[in-house]
Amino acid sequence: MNNQVVTVLIVPSYNESLALPELLRELKFGLTARDAVIVMDDSAPETSNEIRRKCLELTQNSQFAFIFNNSGSKSGRGAAVRRGMVIALSEFPNIKKILECDADGSHRPVDILKIKNSVSRADLLVGSRYLSSSRIVGWPISRRIFSWSLNKTIPCLTGVNLGDITNGLRRYTKGAVEEILSEDQVNKGFIYLSEQAIVISRASMIISEEPITFVDRTLGSSTVTWREISVSLIGIFKLVLASRRK
Repeated sequence: MNNQVVTVLIVPSYNESLALPELLRELKFGLTARDAVIVMDDSAPETSNEIRRKCLELTQNSQFAFIFNNSGSKSGRGAAVRRGMVIALSEFPNIKKILECDADGSHRPVDILKIKNSVSRADLLVGSRYLSSSRIVGWPISRRIFSWSLNKTIPCLTGVNLGDITNGLRRYTKGAVEEILSEDQVNKGFIYLSEQAIVISRASMIISEEPITFVDRTLGSSTVTWREISVSLIGIFKLVLASRRK
C-alpha cells in the first residue's frame, strides 16, 4: 500500500504500443509523488509485454507511483476501468480522487492535468467536447454526427444533466467511485461511461463539465469495432430500462 498517493489516473489500454508510451512521456512531468497511474491493459500477453517494457522505461525514476495490470484478453473499456477502480481503492488507502482517460492520445496531457487539478468540487467532473469553448480536431463528419447524437439522446432518455456523457476524460471523488462499485455492472464497453454517470446522478451527487480540446488519434489505429458499437447501442437501451425501473 502507498499512503502518500491521493490522486490516481486509470488508463484502459488495448494494443496501444505507440500512443500509450507517448502519453506517459508527456504526462510524467505534471505528476508528483502524490499521484499514481494505473494502466489496465487488455492486450494479448506478447503485445502487453512490449507495452509494459516501454511504460516501465518511461516511468523509471519518476515521482509518481505506477502500476501495470494485464488481463490477458480484451474485456472492454468499462470492465478495465472498473477493475482499475478496485485496484486504486485497495492500493492507495488515502485516495481522494480517481481519473480516467483514453490511451490513444485523444485526451491531451494538458487537458488531463487540467481536469486533475481543477478546483471543482463535483463528484463527477467531465472533460467535455460539447461546451461553447470546447474543440474537436480531426474527426470526420460521420463520427461527429454519431457522437453528437449519442450525447443528445442518452441524457434525454435517462434524465442525466450532462452534455458529454460518453467522453472518457473524467474525474471522480472517492465517494462517487464507491457508489459506482456498489452497483452491478450492466455494460462492459465504452458505454459504461454513461452507466457510471447514471449511477452518480441517481445518487444525487454533483456532476459538472469543463471544456477540453479533443484530438483524433495520430498514433496507432482505432480499437473500437462496429461490433462493439452495436453492442453498446444495445447497452444504451439496457441503461434506459434500468434507470426507469429505479
